[in-house]
Amino acid sequence: MRTLTGWLKVTILVYGVGAALFHLYTSGFGTFEPRTQRGLHLLFLLPLVYILFPATKHSPKNRPSFLDVLASLLCFAGPAYIVSNAERLNFRMVGMDEVLTLEMILGTALVILVVEAARRALSRWMAITIAISLVYLATAPYWPGLLKFKGYTFPRMVEVLFLAGDEGIFGFLTGISSNILFIYIIFASFMLHAGVGQFLINFAILAAGWTRGGAAKISVISSGLYGTVSGSTVANVYATGSFTIPLMKKGGFLPKQAAAIEAVSSTGGQLMPPIMGAGAFIMSEITGIPYFKIIQAAAVPSLLYFFGLFCVIHFIALRQGMKVLPKEERPEVWPMLRNAYYFLPFVLVVVFLAYGYSPSKSAFFAVLIIFGLSFLDRKTWMTPKKMIDALFQSAVNAAIIATALAGSGMVVGILTRTGAALAFGSILMTASLNNLLLAMILIFLVVSVLGTGIPTTPSYIIAVIVGASALGKFDVALLSAHLFVFYYAVLSDLTPPDAITAFAAANLAGSEMMTTGIEAFKLGMAGFLIPFAFVFQPALLLDGTLLEILRATGLTSLGVVCLAASLVGHIWSPLNWIQRLLFAASASLLVFPTIGMELIGIGLAGGSFVWARIRKTIPKHQTPSTQ
Repeated sequence: MRTLTGWLKVTILVYGVGAALFHLYTSGFGTFEPRTQRGLHLLFLLPLVYILFPATKHSPKNRPSFLDVLASLLCFAGPAYIVSNAERLNFRMVGMDEVLTLEMILGTALVILVVEAARRALSRWMAITIAISLVYLATAPYWPGLLKFKGYTFPRMVEVLFLAGDEGIFGFLTGISSNILFIYIIFASFMLHAGVGQFLINFAILAAGWTRGGAAKISVISSGLYGTVSGSTVANVYATGSFTIPLMKKGGFLPKQAAAIEAVSSTGGQLMPPIMGAGAFIMSEITGIPYFKIIQAAAVPSLLYFFGLFCVIHFIALRQGMKVLPKEERPEVWPMLRNAYYFLPFVLVVVFLAYGYSPSKSAFFAVLIIFGLSFLDRKTWMTPKKMIDALFQSAVNAAIIATALAGSGMVVGILTRTGAALAFGSILMTASLNNLLLAMILIFLVVSVLGTGIPTTPSYIIAVIVGASALGKFDVALLSAHLFVFYYAVLSDLTPPDAITAFAAANLAGSEMMTTGIEAFKLGMAGFLIPFAFVFQPALLLDGTLLEILRATGLTSLGVVCLAASLVGHIWSPLNWIQRLLFAASASLLVFPTIGMELIGIGLAGGSFVWARIRKTIPKHQTPSTQ
């Protein structure tokens, strides 16, 4: 990102702070009608991408180029046209009314500029994904079989992408960005500027520093908590990993292990309610399921994800003979308790939601509460400088999200308008031979590929159009299907060859990137099992009686422990390859809901634990150890 200077820095700072204040106001006091609100949202944010993000590594680093300024003006002009003509456009008949010449010019320019903005602010893969969908829209009449579509004229293509109300650039995804996500980005920024980030790290040290492998468990807790606020796996790595990775290396973990653990922990932060990296808000909008119900359903699976990582870390610590963190390196209890009010905003967001407040209104009140709480400690006062920094950083982060959702809106509009989403679903059904398990495996592979190098939010949006509809044909519940796809959209950040979160952690740890990516995929394997568990056992999503929920949670927890033991190859003592296979088999069987499978899985697990315990009691010279 550019570092601006002089009058330009002041101008952009005022512009960004103004954008944040506008969205803070609309969150608390009500939004404009949808087309106007979405237009103003992109009018504020898209120009920031071209001013702040250079086109190439050779572009000026302290000022925008002439082309950047021209692009930012066009990014302003397109949304400004939508805002100024909102009333007329609201009564316009899509597919029937004429597309004006000016609309074609502004629409074409804005489509191209959103693709380039995605390349600059997100990744080249995101830009390529949008570009491929645009090529498909233009060439749909020439595709074979199910993917063939009669096609649109060029003006109608521009209409779908630029003028349509619920899809395209100004569609419902941009509405989510404007009405909900921006205020939560402000919420996160205020939390971090008020000192919550350091408090969460200190809390993690206090909670896990006394256990074996405590340095890595600190990473799990701090990254999990921090990830609920940051909304970005890579940002999470740099925020917490700069502290936890050196601590893990000092505690005896190999550099690739330390980086992998931080990557898996940071990725899991987007699975943890109440924010879930914006995924829950979008899921609620797409499915019509209340946001509060989604975060309730996501609670147990997210805890199981981190429980699985805890087990992996504990077994590694036992295998490598690690010690606990020295007492003098752990924070004292009293100062932590004195600052426990930092948890209050998290709690109050959930309380407000439970009492029926909208997500945006809940976050608005939470921001006001954070501002007040900051004055309880002189070190955390939200001074004018901190507030300006927090609001401007919010605008920058929101610009990135807005770009992602504007681009995703085009992709979704194209997939739905052409029927490609249904075609992909039918192809998956055929390839799976109408077998649910095989369909889930195929969807996992497809989502992992689609999510390569693409941030979680657009990855989920694009993948869910294909994956959720395919699962729906197997009568999988709507929420289960969406959470299944969402999990793998998040976990694609750990999937080589472009495991961006693992690569960021490798950079901090000084380890080889691809080796770290493979290690992160391995250590996060327990997390890859959980979506299969909650599809086959809906009680994990709190859909059932208390007894059913406890039973499903207990069985899946046992399965996660077994998988962790198989991955690490150690419990009380090293495991040989037969024991590791038995543990892996029991983990797989415990996912399935049929009584026979569960009993076999429990029996295998129990027998494997007993065998491992017996091996521990036999003197080492009598039993060769195998890792």
